[in-house]
Amino acid sequence: MLLMEKVALLTRQNETFALAMIIESKGSTPRHVGKMIVYRDGTIEGTVGGGLAEHYVIEECVKAIENGQSNIVEYKLNKYAKDGIDMDCGGTVRVFIEVYTSRPELVLVGAGHIGYAVAKLADFLEYPYCIVDDRVDYCTRERFPHAANLFVNEDIEKALLAANLNEKSYVAIFTKDCDDIALKTALQFPCAYIGMVASKRRAIHVFEKLKSEGVTPEQLEQVHSPIGLKIGSETSEEIAIGIIGEIIKVNREKRTLKVKQLNR
Repeated sequence: MLLMEKVALLTRQNETFALAMIIESKGSTPRHVGKMIVYRDGTIEGTVGGGLAEHYVIEECVKAIENGQSNIVEYKLNKYAKDGIDMDCGGTVRVFIEVYTSRPELVLVGAGHIGYAVAKLADFLEYPYCIVDDRVDYCTRERFPHAANLFVNEDIEKALLAANLNEKSYVAIFTKDCDDIALKTALQFPCAYIGMVASKRRAIHVFEKLKSEGVTPEQLEQVHSPIGLKIGSETSEEIAIGIIGEIIKVNREKRTLKVKQLNR
């Protein structure tokens, strides 16, 4: 598989990685052209020339992935030059590091009006998503042609468990009548985000019910409810904008927190 084909595959799979590419070289260098995929753990595919320079590029790629920011690095391959690295080639090389960050993976629990509106917005943003519902006539490929998966079961808990929730999952709950079951199920997993459509009174009622069933206050603190940014939403489409806006905000804040932890 060609390297750029692998880049396309990783992008489709919603993976996070960096692509390092030589954009300029002067004088004697190991390579004048070259591309290299670098993963979070520093493993690579391809090369930008090997040796100490490549080692430094890998380190910079890992930092760029954690920061979520692309950048350009330059090395003088001359151990006698000011700011040079311990190499004898003598030339200089500039490398563009492009970061490919995974998009939020949406789990939309509810295929009704709000779920449909959120899915349409996810289509526009090219966010991967799946639909979970207990109604066969609502959760259909005709309604959600671009959904990665449809999970339908009369038991909403079984339907949601089939979605294999994980730390990449951004779960938005808006079922017709089983929000409490969906929420309790989602809280079993280390999801990146859990939100539930509900009025403040309804949210309190659901939270008290779940507490009586053994859900801890610490778990419930993770839940965004009422869901979405407060923008005075009225229609399903406006509610969807608030939900996606909140998901984007949470996703950005998680990246920023990682950077702060690294810089301690």
